[in-house]
Amino acid sequence: MERISCLDGEKYKELKVKEGVYVPDLAVNFPDDDPFRRMVKVEVVRDLKFDETYPYLDESSDYKRNVFLCDLKTYLCNFLNWMIYGLKVENKHVLDGKDFSNGAITVANHQYRWDVPGVRKAVGYRRLWIPAWADTFKTSDYFNLRGARCIPIPENMGGIKKFNEAFDILHERKEWFHIFPEGVRWDFYKPFKPFRKGAFNWAYKYDMPIIPMVYVHRERTGWRKLFAKGEPLMTLKVLEPMYADKSLPRKAAVDKLRKEVYEKMLDAAGIIHNPWPMIPEVDN
Repeated sequence: MERISCLDGEKYKELKVKEGVYVPDLAVNFPDDDPFRRMVKVEVVRDLKFDETYPYLDESSDYKRNVFLCDLKTYLCNFLNWMIYGLKVENKHVLDGKDFSNGAITVANHQYRWDVPGVRKAVGYRRLWIPAWADTFKTSDYFNLRGARCIPIPENMGGIKKFNEAFDILHERKEWFHIFPEGVRWDFYKPFKPFRKGAFNWAYKYDMPIIPMVYVHRERTGWRKLFAKGEPLMTLKVLEPMYADKSLPRKAAVDKLRKEVYEKMLDAAGIIHNPWPMIPEVDN
């Protein structure tokens, strides 16, 4: 049987990268028609409703205990990140001496199951609060997601009101947020999918800097060939913080910031021509 190769897909054929940039040849058929198609299977094991009754900001002792245990797990995840994926974090020094007294928003391309622990390592294990796809909370990962400070994106207007109130409170506490602008995870996918504007809206609303980060791939070598065969090694590049231009009207400032961040991230990823547009067809 002939091997499937992602490089045979239409989007990969359109992709152009700088000389020397590694593009992993994955045995995966990625969608060429819908950049927001979910590729991570969800097996529902619990019935939850994400409406106005859900505790988006849980202050209970049980929740805090779960967070503490998950914080410890993050260190284990990053040991495994190093061992299995050879994770390297580059350019952490660009954050030195910067004023983050009002918090910050990190953004990254969504690459694999352990990409959040890598981001946490890059920011010195600061607390990161993460808006996340609600359906994943209905799986066996429920406690891991909750403990990782993920907050489900609600299903109705009542829930959205409570969700927004939770992040307003977190911002008042000067907490940090993390957002994947692509919205969905396609494991080790090289092109960038369109960026939703949520992170950039929040950067304007809360007057918080965006810290772009980019996961790039390396060829698997040496003893790490024993692990995760067919998957690349990973490097996370930290870029200079970027701010919304508050001299502009909100929409213009948000659009400008998204474009600037997107272009900086493409360049850091070594992408010359990206096959997907920056702006999704439904821009929300």
